[in-house]
Amino acid sequence: MTGQPPEALLRQLSAERGWRGSLLCDRHGRPDVVVAVRVGPRWTDSVAIAGETDTVAMRHRTRDDSDLVVPAALGGDSGAVWQRHGRCAEVLAEVLALPHS
Repeated sequence: MTGQPPEALLRQLSAERGWRGSLLCDRHGRPDVVVAVRVGPRWTDSVAIAGETDTVAMRHRTRDDSDLVVPAALGGDSGAVWQRHGRCAEVLAEVLALPHS
């Protein structure tokens, strides 16, 4: 367990820390998934949060010549060098602890 509530970890997915995010809604306009991406010179990190127990995070090598793969688009081998799926607080704590340079 991380010791931090998910809300405190979510606040770290901020633009000041290099993250860009979106709230995706279902066809009725209800919040469905939070998706955030941080693109760096070496690593691209992405997170999809569908609920407290359903969060996916991945790390890919940043490449100019490929499409960005986000966790919501999983379907087979994503080419991720690091990937986690599980409870929101635990997954966020791990991805936020990864070196970004």
